[in-house]
Amino acid sequence: MQKEILLVEKNHLKEILKDIKDDKYDKIDEHFKIKYAYDAVHIEGTNSITLEEAFTLKTIDKEHKLSELEQKELLNHVKAYQYINQQAKKKASITEEFIKDIHQIVLEGIMDGGLYRQVNVGLKGSLHQPPDYVKVYDRMKKFINFLDFEFEGDAIKKAAFVHLSIAKIHPFLDGNGRVGRLLMNYCLILDGYLPISINEDVKEKYFKALDQFKLEKKTTLLEEIITKLLLIRFNEVILKLSE
Repeated sequence: MQKEILLVEKNHLKEILKDIKDDKYDKIDEHFKIKYAYDAVHIEGTNSITLEEAFTLKTIDKEHKLSELEQKELLNHVKAYQYINQQAKKKASITEEFIKDIHQIVLEGIMDGGLYRQVNVGLKGSLHQPPDYVKVYDRMKKFINFLDFEFEGDAIKKAAFVHLSIAKIHPFLDGNGRVGRLLMNYCLILDGYLPISINEDVKEKYFKALDQFKLEKKTTLLEEIITKLLLIRFNEVILKLSE
């Protein structure tokens, strides 16, 4: 039922956008972009940036109380968000190179991005551990092949599956969660949905969704989260555009 409501909301927004100036939606998206980048670096608990600081930070400031690493994490994520939107306009396919490009943007100036890990990693507190690094190349090829030729489901299921697959394979040394959430949004944007932000309100359920897929290969929990957040976003955006 909620997915049916979402389809109505998606079509409603499409009609509204025909009759408004582009800059009105652009301002809404600009605000969301910063909030999304903030949530993306904040949810993992390693970045101390505040939401207010996120909205004022435009370039690396060596005099800022935040470390350069924290600043780069946020600004890189802003760039990565812009990148997936640009690629969505081109209807670019999800490929290994595309995923590596996103990772390179996310980790620019922090570590060598766009490269699969060359060591084994362990995830503290996780019920599932990533595959041996020598299996990453094969797992990623199989993932893309499955996505291209065997996957069945709507855009929300696909968005969940793509993100969860990256989380399970854990192809990179760092940044897998951020890349996965960007790819999740890429799938949504391609199908005409609004992008969403995984925030503190759904954090606990979100981590349960990651474990559910790793252990049971199910996407249901993340689909529920995506659907709930999409309904909230569509309501918010339609309301703002109607003001």
